[in-house]
Amino acid sequence: MLEPAIHEAVRKELVAAIGGSKVLWMKSDLLPYTKDTYRIRFEDEYKYFPDFVVLPESTSEVQSVVKIASSKKIPLIPKGGGSNRTGMLVPVYGGIVVDTIRMNRVIEVDVANLHVTVQTGITLKELEDRLAEHRLWLTQEQGSLRVATVGGSISTSGFSRRNNKYGTIADRVMSLEVVLADGSILRTGPKVLYTSTGYRLHQLFIGSEGTLGVITEATLRVEPIPEAREVVLSFYSDFWTAMAAAQRLMASGIGYSGAEAYEASDMDELGAPKGLKALLYVILDGTKGEVEAQADSVKKFVAGTGGILGAHDVAMSFLTRYVEQWCGARALTGFEDVITCYVPMEHMREFYDKLWNDIGPRHGIEPLSGEKFSLDAGRYKMAGGRYWLPKGEQAWEKYQKVLREIAGLATRLGGSVQSCHGIGIQHRDNLDLEYSEVALETMRRIKDTFDPQNIMNPGKKLPARK
Repeated sequence: MLEPAIHEAVRKELVAAIGGSKVLWMKSDLLPYTKDTYRIRFEDEYKYFPDFVVLPESTSEVQSVVKIASSKKIPLIPKGGGSNRTGMLVPVYGGIVVDTIRMNRVIEVDVANLHVTVQTGITLKELEDRLAEHRLWLTQEQGSLRVATVGGSISTSGFSRRNNKYGTIADRVMSLEVVLADGSILRTGPKVLYTSTGYRLHQLFIGSEGTLGVITEATLRVEPIPEAREVVLSFYSDFWTAMAAAQRLMASGIGYSGAEAYEASDMDELGAPKGLKALLYVILDGTKGEVEAQADSVKKFVAGTGGILGAHDVAMSFLTRYVEQWCGARALTGFEDVITCYVPMEHMREFYDKLWNDIGPRHGIEPLSGEKFSLDAGRYKMAGGRYWLPKGEQAWEKYQKVLREIAGLATRLGGSVQSCHGIGIQHRDNLDLEYSEVALETMRRIKDTFDPQNIMNPGKKLPARK
């Protein structure tokens, strides 16, 4: 925290720059900004307070804040919807949280060229509603859809349920406006759908977690709202049978939007015959004829892989409810954690066997009922699962060992520590398992170039130099 005299001087500068109603400094106002949904050590709950929270409404106001912070070497933590699970928003060194939630304007909708330019504080759901007025959509259906902002999604390279057909937010970004650590404003490139000129600067900020600058504006590719949508729901005896079907689906050539196989605990509610323990759902979007033909192909595929089809009305209501529950679960920060790593398909069974039969018992973690196995059956093939955290003495230390071992297992099998959710504090010190020291040092040099004073979300994303 800043010394009282410096704190007061900075407060006056911030108020003069953007107005008193946009600057928070009372401890009671700062309390919601002490953490995100990261499961911080119990004794550290509400330990890390920012010195200030600012609520800018424009790029120029963000620029003013950044210049003040730069002149005093005060840390800056850009913030979107606050649903991050890895400690990306924890103000471990105090500083100024730049809450972008008031930066929620849609600047331009270009229907002819299929792109939209927005301030990055707009939530994905708000943008979806605004685009619908033009019969367009972003296609970014991630778990935190209702609370996550465009900037937050870009900063963590957010995942999307419909990735097989449309990709993720990383594939949607055309150009960004970023306030850099010295207060200069960078436009990463022209607002064009494709170009082979210059370096693709916007890619540096996708997944950067606020460590290179504050993203204030984004130009994104959009798509026409499909004429028809369908969901095919099917049931299988166990997860491995469902996963084998998912593998065949991915190789089938059927142009589905997204799919997922997972172990379920509510199969009876979905009308599944007794004894079946897993499901596979497939999402289809497109013209009416296209969707009807694809749905017919998927149903024949299910029959050919030993699956049992769910009722159509149940399938449609299932996806609606699942989206709502998935989004709602983002606000739950109980005594559990989620696994979102990438593991090559040929090693998936080995990964889960080692996870639940070795790592889990040794460190006292158990899977949540019905959430032991999952596979996103799209172009990115993300593995998933949720588990109860260790309990008892040295529970935190056990938890850190669990994270390290899961990361080590995934990377040894040719995978990645994280498919989504970002790195933050939680996975920062495990990146050496995935990247060589040369690669990590190259990333640090990029960080040094953009942020020589290390004021942009310090202590996150990259492990410290040895």
